[in-house]
Amino acid sequence: MSTVKRVLAVLSSVILVGAVGVTTGVAVVSAAPAPFPALPIPEIPGITAAPTMVEKDITFESGGHTYHGTYRGPADPSVSPEAAALLLPGSGPTDRNGVAGMYRASTIAHLADALAARGVATLRFDKYGTGQTGTAGPLEQAMTEYGFERQVDDASAALATLAKLAGTDAAHTTVLGHSEGSLTALAVRERHPDDLAGLGLLQPLPMRYLDLFRAQIHALVDRSVGSGQMEQAEGEDVRVSLEQTIDSLRSAGTVPEHQHPMLLELGMSPVNARFFSEADKYDPRELAAELPESSHNLLSCSDKDLNVSCEQVEGLRLALEHTDLDFVHMTTTNHGLGELGPVPPSQFDAVLPLPLSSEFTNGLNTWVDGILAP
Repeated sequence: MSTVKRVLAVLSSVILVGAVGVTTGVAVVSAAPAPFPALPIPEIPGITAAPTMVEKDITFESGGHTYHGTYRGPADPSVSPEAAALLLPGSGPTDRNGVAGMYRASTIAHLADALAARGVATLRFDKYGTGQTGTAGPLEQAMTEYGFERQVDDASAALATLAKLAGTDAAHTTVLGHSEGSLTALAVRERHPDDLAGLGLLQPLPMRYLDLFRAQIHALVDRSVGSGQMEQAEGEDVRVSLEQTIDSLRSAGTVPEHQHPMLLELGMSPVNARFFSEADKYDPRELAAELPESSHNLLSCSDKDLNVSCEQVEGLRLALEHTDLDFVHMTTTNHGLGELGPVPPSQFDAVLPLPLSSEFTNGLNTWVDGILAP
């Protein structure tokens, strides 16, 4: 096995890339319809029973394209939910439940469960080219033309759909974004400043997209060289190629013709160039600093998150400090908000059917208390 393949074999759950679901031109998502069975709503000790919530499939339009999703709201149509939340998944070809290929954490479905237990209505949907949401034409070409701004357009359309379905006012409407979805949530809030009570930024992208990518690649190279999986000279080749690619994406919106093969395998391909270039223009810390003091926000990080460290999240926490912030610093939770307990984190966490972290649900419930307040 080559050095690159050895490294990539243990990499997939560590790097926050694969923004739109195609890396080297090979389709990794399917637009074929798939059933989404209703998930049981868990009982949470100490929480007053919420109205019975049911799920229904919905569709909405964005950019002339049909998106498929799930709305969960009160079973009794005459009962209005006390609050509503749009749920946005992380990077890659991630469907409405937070599933992407072997990545089975189901983070978004678990969030919908936890919020339903508090009487909060939710909308989650299949991203472009995932689940039941297809693409406009051949996958690779469609994804080449799909950028971060389109992703924000889609989330904005979903927010408008949620408002119609739930009927809640802005003071009780929120967006929760996981990982890359946190940047999308901040961008949606920037476009619709009067429509939201606050945001949930969960294991967030805490800095400019390509800056985080750089930090993750450097950490990977350090580990790979230190363990003998990669020669020192090849590690330096990766670093040099990475800087050339970042410079090209920021100046021209393209990737160099000749890159180190590791970067191509990690998603820095021509197919994803537009997405990376557009997303990198946003600094989440700057967007967070613009939120009003009254904004009721939730921010989480964990010492066992292999994608984003609490040290990296600190800058975003400081940018949110002027708001009504609930900050949850966890110690037993992985990047997908799964409960690891005393088990050390590893690259295999993402494929395990872990329950939602109890540390996280405690913080989530405290935040929901503020959203539900009159």
